[in-house]
Amino acid sequence: MKKIQKIITILMLIAILSMTLLISTVNAAATVSSPGTVTVTKNVTGVTNNVTNTFGYKIDADTTFNPAAVTNYPTTASIAFSNAAPTAGAVSASTAVDFSSAVFTKVGDYRFKITETSSTDASKYPTDNSYYYLYVSVRYAANDTDGTNMVATVAASGIKNSTADNGTKQAVIFDSEPVFTNISISKSVTGNMGDKSAYFDISVTVPGDTGATYAVTGGSHANNPATIPAGTATTLKIKNGETITIGSSSGTNQIPVGVDYTVAETAVTGYTTTIDTVEKNTTTKTTVETPSGNATAIVNNYDVATLTGVFLNIMPYVVIAAAVVVLFAMVRRSSKHKRED
Repeated sequence: MKKIQKIITILMLIAILSMTLLISTVNAAATVSSPGTVTVTKNVTGVTNNVTNTFGYKIDADTTFNPAAVTNYPTTASIAFSNAAPTAGAVSASTAVDFSSAVFTKVGDYRFKITETSSTDASKYPTDNSYYYLYVSVRYAANDTDGTNMVATVAASGIKNSTADNGTKQAVIFDSEPVFTNISISKSVTGNMGDKSAYFDISVTVPGDTGATYAVTGGSHANNPATIPAGTATTLKIKNGETITIGSSSGTNQIPVGVDYTVAETAVTGYTTTIDTVEKNTTTKTTVETPSGNATAIVNNYDVATLTGVFLNIMPYVVIAAAVVVLFAMVRRSSKHKRED
């Protein structure tokens, strides 16, 4: 009987030991080697004004590729620009995507896809539709003796829009070149009383980031500014035959596509104002990519009827009066000659 109890006790110890080893194997997690981060960089090019915008990123585990499920890995990231001043027409910022807390429970190669998914002002700063794959290699450690000691090594592919693993850890770079445009305002003065040398006041408001300015070119008035501030109504002076362009500096456009700008002209007595062929003094338009689509044509017409009709109405009386004057002069001259005789 004692022998049977002894055998049962031994079997129970073996069972408990086996369960312990099984639990240890299941719960084993790889240690992520340092550094366990991937650098993500965002470049915004073709800008002249300071940049304020936040770009968002998504990280997805490739479940069709990975040998086992991964938990506690980073799923999102962001890069923010706050009034960033451009250098040579570009701004750049980076963030670290940290995999140090990710849990890998099985050796093998793992893959994660990172994409740029959001932009706080997508009309001005569109997202980059590219993608990268981040690779993590999980291997048994050199000192592993029981299959529970694993090490995870993080590496970015560095190859945009490719699943290839180039074997080295590189920065992941997303690029954006915002779409900018400019606006133009032209002036024509018509009518028989239209003064082609006179300047007319126009107020222009173009939205944009705080502190941003837009270049002003064209026009001949000395008081016109070289730039106008974004979001603030600014008065410009323009006369017949002139065109003022706003938001173009050294061939680089500055005004975002998709914003609403306003052009208003101060009314002048006697003139009828039309903007883009419609009789009005104010217009609000949305910028489009092609600058020619942002052209605003202002026409001021001043016509007054001539006095031709009045002159014709009194003409008979003028002729009669002239005839009386001539006749009077002839009679007087004749009388003078008689007296002298």
